[in-house]
Amino acid sequence: MNYKLSKREQMLLKVLGVISVLFLIYFIEMRIISNLSESREALSNQVQTFNASKQQLSQLKDYEDKIRNRSSVTVFTNHLDEKNYTYQNKEDLLEVTILSETNLIELLNFMNNEGVNITSIKIKLVDENNLTLSVDFDN
Repeated sequence: MNYKLSKREQMLLKVLGVISVLFLIYFIEMRIISNLSESREALSNQVQTFNASKQQLSQLKDYEDKIRNRSSVTVFTNHLDEKNYTYQNKEDLLEVTILSETNLIELLNFMNNEGVNITSIKIKLVDENNLTLSVDFDN
């Protein structure tokens, strides 16, 4: 049985084929767009999670720095108390009265060996044998 399609049937099949291809392309395109939207949302969630953990790490680092700085001040003041130095604490600035250069060298060596976190050191000569050491700690 050999059946020939008429020109009208052929044209209908061509139009149906083109519509089917266009519908297939539309369906694939919508699926890709949907997957892209889901991927973008997942990425946004991961970025938010990352930013939250980054902020927590920053807060933890600040906390550790505060503890380290506080412990530096504590270590230094404990050493001053052990060696019977007179000092004044003025807002993270310790002013130590030193009676000889050997005591000054001993204090500087202690700060170097203990790794005390300091911002600046100022040495002022008050008298011939009287020195003032001002130590500003990291904040």
